Amino acid sequence: MADWEIKAVSRDPSGSILAYCGDEPFGWTVWVHDLIDDIEGGRHTYYVSGPSGARVDVVASLTGEGKIVRTHPDAGPDLVSRLPRC
Repeated sequence: MADWEIKAVSRDPSGSILAYCGDEPFGWTVWVHDLIDDIEGGRHTYYVSGPSGARVDVVASLTGEGKIVRTHPDAGPDLVSRLPRC
């Protein structure tokens, strides 16, 4: 299992997130549904760096509109939605 830091997101013209991007150990991009499958299948873990540089885990959550990717609710406001574009 690999542990990946998400650094940025790719968005469509309406602002919806299409994919997630990182840079270590190489530049990578993963589509939303693949990232959700990775998390739910226990294949990989994903995280972002919080305001103080601390690791904040990313989870797949079920909403009324389907599954979304966000930082763990216990960590406070969602940091994934605040990431810059890839």
